[in-house]
Parts: sequence; C-alpha cells; structure tokens
Amino acid sequence: MPYHKNLYERIQYESSRPSAVLERPQKGGVLAGLLCCAVPGLFLLAFQLLKHNRGVMDAVVFGFTTPLKHVLSRLNSHLPFAAGEAVWGVGLLALAVFLLRTVWLLVTREGRLRRLLRRGLAALAAGLIIYSCYTLMWGCNYYATPFTERAELTPRYSTVEELYQLTAAFGRKCGQLSGQVPRNEAGVMETDHEELFENSALLYRGIAKEFPVLAVERHDPKPMFFSRLLSLTGFSGFYFPMTAESIVNVDQADCMIPATILHELAHQCNVAEEDAANFVAILAGVRSEDVEFQYSSALMGYIHTSNALRRADRDLYDTVSAGLNEQVLADLADNDAYWAQFETPVADASQTIYNGFLHSYGHSEGVKSYGMCVDLLSAYYFDR
Repeated sequence: MPYHKNLYERIQYESSRPSAVLERPQKGGVLAGLLCCAVPGLFLLAFQLLKHNRGVMDAVVFGFTTPLKHVLSRLNSHLPFAAGEAVWGVGLLALAVFLLRTVWLLVTREGRLRRLLRRGLAALAAGLIIYSCYTLMWGCNYYATPFTERAELTPRYSTVEELYQLTAAFGRKCGQLSGQVPRNEAGVMETDHEELFENSALLYRGIAKEFPVLAVERHDPKPMFFSRLLSLTGFSGFYFPMTAESIVNVDQADCMIPATILHELAHQCNVAEEDAANFVAILAGVRSEDVEFQYSSALMGYIHTSNALRRADRDLYDTVSAGLNEQVLADLADNDAYWAQFETPVADASQTIYNGFLHSYGHSEGVKSYGMCVDLLSAYYFDR
C-alpha cells in the first residue's frame, strides 16, 4: 500500500477501493443450496431404486411412518383447528413473500444472475425437501401392500345385471333413509357439522371387526376453515400426512359430508388408493348406527354404481333412477349444483396437478380410478 502523509488521505484511499466482498461472488449461499438439494435428492434416488421392493416399503410404512403418524395425529387431535390447514396457509404465504422478494432483489440490486441462481437453488431445495417428506410420509404407501391384499379382497368387473342389482340396492337404501335425516326448508339434507365430526372415528369399529387391518388408531377428522377455497380446487377433503390429519370441506352439500369424513378416515387406516378409500367409506357408513352416515354412504354408493350402470346400460339406469323419491333426487341435485359452479380452469389445473402426483407414485389411474370402487363393491357383495 502506498505511503500517505496523513490519516485523512489514507481513509480516502481505502474508501475509494471496490469492496472485496462485492468483488467476490458469495459462494456460501450457492454451496448451501446445492447441499440442501443433494440430501433430499439422494433420498428420492434411493426411493426410486427401492420402491418396488415390497418388503422395504412395508417396513417403512408399517414399521416407521405409521407409528410416527399415530403420534402426530394424537398430538394434533388436541388442537381446535386443523394444523395441516395452518401449514398450507403459512406455506402459501411464504411462497408469495419469496416470489415478491425475488422480483424486488432482481430489480433493485446488482448481480442479478448470481441472485437468480441462489434463489433458484433455494426454491429447488425447498421443493425437493417438501416432495421428499411427502414421499416418506405417504408416497411409500402406494408401493406397500395395498388394502385389497391385506383385506384379502380382489376387485373384479361387474356384469350389467350385477351393476343393476347394486345400483337398485343402494337406491332402495337411500329411499329408506332419506326421510330419517334432517332437512331444511328447501327439502335438502342439512346437518349439524360439529355433531358429525365428534367421535366420527368410532364409526369404524363395525367394519374393523370384519377387516382387522382397519383396526388402527384413528382420530376425528377436522373441518377446513377455508372450505370454500378448497372447493375452488375441486376437492371435498384431503389427508395431510405431515400432520396426520383428515381435513374435510364443509362448504359442500351436506348430504356428502358424512361420507367424505369416512373417506378421509380410511386414509388414516393406510388405505392409500382413492377407490379403495371410497369402498371402505361406503361400507363403514352403511354398517354404522348413525342414520346420517348411513344415508350419506348409501348415496355415495348409489352415485358410483349408477354412473357405472349409465355407461353400461342407459335403459336400466333410467329404470333405477325413476324409482328414487323426491328427497333423494333433491340431495343429488343439490350436490351436482354445488360442484357445477366450480367447473373452472382452476379446478381443472388442481386436478391435473394432483393426478401428476398420483402418477409419479405409480397410481396410474389417478383420481379417475374411482371406477374400481364399483369392482370392490361387486367383489364384496357377490363373492363373499
């Protein structure tokens, strides 16, 4: 460093030099981002290599994640709200803040390429960590021994006559129960949501005696506070594995809320497939002693079997539907009208994304696999 006559000149000299920190790229953030990407990346690689090993997947699901989810479910059951919904809310808020700050930094600060790289790595790392956690806590379930094998129940195709008999049976059941459930002035089913959720997990006691694989620790599902927003995505409920909670959309038509509660409870019993969860919900509901759950589950059974019958034989479908009473028809119309208002690009995109999740775990039918629910009903009612 050149000699200066006084301290003032030396200070001026130092302040005129470019900052050493600014001259060198900050490698720490990049290396940390790469490390945060590498760890979940290695886990996902291991998952891809081992996912078809049934023994390993069973060990992970039934030996590790299931006990862990029981602990999480037990802890979160004491909260008066759904912790999973809170996690989603905080996550979406954090994403919005991250995107806004990224834009602000790129516009107002220098070193745009370096900043874009660092924040891109941070976003990638966060995505990989979240996907890894979901894979561990739920994705592995799709490769473990499925409910149908554990319950020794083999789905099979139904003949047209069998479809007709099933649909007619559920239609008669709906008719018998429709007058026993509470209704509003418009003639559609109206329920007390708080009473529905209270002790709803106990409704599985009957079916668990027949299928011991369902005799696991369960906790009451929770209503979603922002249910209307969930409707915008086309979902009636969801199971959040990171908090081990079943969360139900209570803005939907009341006639389907009890059946949805039972559907989401099925996921607590390690029933991963959507079609199998519907089958379990229907059977648990019609075998319960609660008339509202009986009716809602019978209605769900009718919806699935009648849709299949309509595709197979329209005349037989018309014959069965003509026998429904006004109360059942009112509830079906109420449910259809509710979801019709959400047939938007947002709902389509949400379903496409969720289908992508299911496909990534080998669940090839995606959310459209509900047709197997009818095959399971046929196997249960005609083969057992």
